[in-house]
Amino acid sequence: MVTAEPVLRLRAELDALDRAYTLGHHGRWTARRRAELLDTCLQQLWWAADPPAEVTLAALGGYGRRLQLPASDIDLLLLHDGLETAELERLSNALFYPLWDAGFALGQVVRTPQECLEAGCDRLDALTAMLDARPAAGDAFLLMRALTPVLEELQTDPQAFAVRLREEAVRRLERFGSCAHLLEPDLKEGTGGLRDVASLGWLQAALGRPLDAAGLLAPGELRAVDDAEEFLVRARSAVHLATGKRTDRLVADLQPEVAAGMGFSDVPRLGATDALMRTLFEHARNVEHAVASAVERLLGSGAELPPIADAAGVLEALADVAERGEVTTAGLHEAIGAADVPDLVAWTPAVRDAFLRILRSGAPGVRAFDLLDRTDLLGRYLPVWRDVRCRPQRDPYHRFTVDAHLTAAVEEMASLLAAGPDDEDPALAEALAAVTRPDALLLGAMLHDVGKVGEGNHVPIGARIAAEQLSSMGLDDETRELAAFMVAEHLLLPDTATRRDLTDENLVLDVAARIGTPERLAALYLLARADAAATGPAAWTPWRRTLVRELVVKVQHVLERGEMGQELAARLAGRVDRVRDLLEAEPGAEVDRFVLRMPRGYFLAIEPAQAARHFRTIAPPLGMHEVRTASAPGHRAGTYEVLVVAADRPGLLSWITGAMAVGGISILSAQVFTTEDGAAADLFEVEGAFEAEITEARWREYRSTLRRTIDGSISLERRVADKRRHYPAPKVRTPVTVAVDNGASDFSTVIEVGAPDRIGLLHDITRVFADLKLDVHLAKVATFDGRVVDAFYVRDPLGRKIVDAEQLAEVERALRERLTPG
Repeated sequence: MVTAEPVLRLRAELDALDRAYTLGHHGRWTARRRAELLDTCLQQLWWAADPPAEVTLAALGGYGRRLQLPASDIDLLLLHDGLETAELERLSNALFYPLWDAGFALGQVVRTPQECLEAGCDRLDALTAMLDARPAAGDAFLLMRALTPVLEELQTDPQAFAVRLREEAVRRLERFGSCAHLLEPDLKEGTGGLRDVASLGWLQAALGRPLDAAGLLAPGELRAVDDAEEFLVRARSAVHLATGKRTDRLVADLQPEVAAGMGFSDVPRLGATDALMRTLFEHARNVEHAVASAVERLLGSGAELPPIADAAGVLEALADVAERGEVTTAGLHEAIGAADVPDLVAWTPAVRDAFLRILRSGAPGVRAFDLLDRTDLLGRYLPVWRDVRCRPQRDPYHRFTVDAHLTAAVEEMASLLAAGPDDEDPALAEALAAVTRPDALLLGAMLHDVGKVGEGNHVPIGARIAAEQLSSMGLDDETRELAAFMVAEHLLLPDTATRRDLTDENLVLDVAARIGTPERLAALYLLARADAAATGPAAWTPWRRTLVRELVVKVQHVLERGEMGQELAARLAGRVDRVRDLLEAEPGAEVDRFVLRMPRGYFLAIEPAQAARHFRTIAPPLGMHEVRTASAPGHRAGTYEVLVVAADRPGLLSWITGAMAVGGISILSAQVFTTEDGAAADLFEVEGAFEAEITEARWREYRSTLRRTIDGSISLERRVADKRRHYPAPKVRTPVTVAVDNGASDFSTVIEVGAPDRIGLLHDITRVFADLKLDVHLAKVATFDGRVVDAFYVRDPLGRKIVDAEQLAEVERALRERLTPG
């Protein structure tokens, strides 16, 4: 009968060990002590079980490496040389059941030496577990006899084993992510975690000599891995102790407790939790680099370069390696670390040119920047980097630290610039064709989030920081200005596309005004794509992608048509500023509301003094049935300017123009505007039809007719017809023309109507639109020697362009029928 006393004693000793140290201070020493206590317990169980000869109990995995963490499985191999099944079952029960009964998690296998060799050849996990094997109890010689052929087989082709390790690392990256970049990392299986630390030991076993002696890792790299292992063991042990179970992912909810337990505290601009994660990422990156470098160097893809003398030489050496797509050797790593690089590098032409070469190299260039960062050099070239390196991001979208996100964006930007047009994305082809300064786009990608330094809104902060950094780099003015613009406006497209109404023409004009040029638009679109790809799947969903593309296309059309660009935007800003100056005596909040309500085309078309005069008519809140009119002398003698303001509704324009016809007022030109909150502000230049002077009595009659029409008291149709009989027919018989243009605007269908001038003509045209339930969003009306050419920007009841061919044909038919003399 096997006693459970050793197991009970083990449990008590482990509990005491856990209590003896605070959370986060269970490092490799306690892990080794835990393994020693396990050894003692298993040896007592072993001798109590009266085992037969030529049987051994071996420790595997982390337990085999004497790194037994609080909640880790106890990995065991019961090795025998042909023992009978019944005897094996008796021995297994004696060894394993006491541990199971006490709640320990075991990972146990039973094999012969031949089965060990077969398992090692078939499965990488079985092979690596045996590479960590050591005797815990029993016949140590049997274990040596089992492991010798496994090692001999392994050492016949260490390069093949390195390939298997690399392939397995790729699979782990896909499944568990990177411990060096993910904001909730898996401390064991994530790349850069404890599994990678162990893989260096396995690689050393395959070589049969130390990694530094083999030239695969420099001493400094090995020291960094050693430090990282201690930190990772402490962090993973803290997670086990905090949760009371075997879990290896350091989730956000656990991070404050682990940070406190490991001695981190808040400092300015960096809380304790972020300080914990920053340190973790620094260690994990060193591990990730060491593993990847050792494997690649073993496979013969490393490069040796001439001696490195200074800051420019460091970048030139890395640029050469990056452009060839190679990895650095251990010797180059040491040489870079020993180079004479001052704390603040001066941006000579040689430094700048080499830095840009690295940027252009894409993924190999990112690896070069990673090496610079791990050797504490990147911050000497880019001081802005020091505050963002390894800094976590606390939002639901980002997966990576700030610096990892930035380098990922650089890699994605380089890929976009190199890939060429994409048939599935016409906007991408247009953007790439507009790019003339690719270096600016790469710099913008690398710096776009440098404002995330714990001080508040990162966009204005980043714009200031990036501008200072770019100014120090000796770039040409155009490259510097474009890169700085990208940092300042990198959220403009995605935020506008997902948060604002893309059918709002003012919105698109405003965005076009802020962007100003096709190249700037291209730069922001490419950055939006690169930024999203570097952020995570939620940042570039089909919905977001479609909205951003729609906005880009609309802004591009505005810029191409000259409706808004840098010069026009400057003109608009100047006119609005002049209006504000003229209205300085008015309440500032009311002036602001007036400026924001009015369409941008209003301020471009209307002189500032005229707009200031309109303020008192347009600005006050408008009742649903209220009608306001204001008249003033026109632009030439004998003409008048008439402003009509009312709540916009179907048919309003036809009522306004019909009331003018009835009042004997001839319309010479018209400009129709709609405010953001749905008020019509229609401006006409008119003259008297019967008498040149339009007296105040006639204005009162006009206003009365319009109000009675709007409230439904009278019908204009008969009155317009009666008034028309007093006018002679047009002297020149010109045909009625109707032209439809759906390409002139992204928001409206433009219908241009040509016809002989006659009383009530504009009323007839707008009456057709009202009958067909079309909204006139903008109208430009002009009369030329008895012929009227009117352009109307119309939309359907849902605010959309008219694209249905049958509906467009009905509009044309109705206009011709109404305007053609009988």
